[in-house]
Amino acid sequence: MVEGMKLECRCGQVRGRIAAHPHWQGNRLTCYCKDCRAYLQHLERADCLNEFGGTDIYQVPPAHVTISQGQAQLACLQLTQRGVYRFYTQCCNTPVGNCFSAFWPMVGIVGSFVLGPLDEQVGPSEGSVYCRDALGRVPDELKGTRSHKAMVLRLIAKLLAWKLCGKNSPSVFFVNGEPCVVPQLLAPGSAADKG
Repeated sequence: MVEGMKLECRCGQVRGRIAAHPHWQGNRLTCYCKDCRAYLQHLERADCLNEFGGTDIYQVPPAHVTISQGQAQLACLQLTQRGVYRFYTQCCNTPVGNCFSAFWPMVGIVGSFVLGPLDEQVGPSEGSVYCRDALGRVPDELKGTRSHKAMVLRLIAKLLAWKLCGKNSPSVFFVNGEPCVVPQLLAPGSAADKG
């Protein structure tokens, strides 16, 4: 069982929690995609990337996430018109999490928004995705025990289970199917195009 995990932005204005849940309901991975990197570069938070440009992500159902303080500080951006919704705090540019839409029962909480070391709370990353986009060859010991394909198949199984259980709602990120804040679309030539 994973105990409830505290969430907090860098300046402390935004706080929340991931509810206690069985270990199998979470999914920890490292994402090396260019979009995650562009998101963090736009926020000027390259400190949230590992040395190979990877982002530590903990995927859970949105229904497990609450924001108890500072909801008004949430902001959202998209790299493209139909891209992933990437939430962050406008008070200190702390990356919060990534969501596909209100329909999808998953949010990828960025590790830097979790208070305390993720290793101690949920164990090491189980795998890596988009290693081909990494800034150099990712050492095997950093990739985790599961392959990219295994991680994707595992996520599909979780998405189906979470959807059947109605875990996409309630969500602090969406209201009536729409993002809780109007997303900012990054302009061409921004940091997103330089990742």
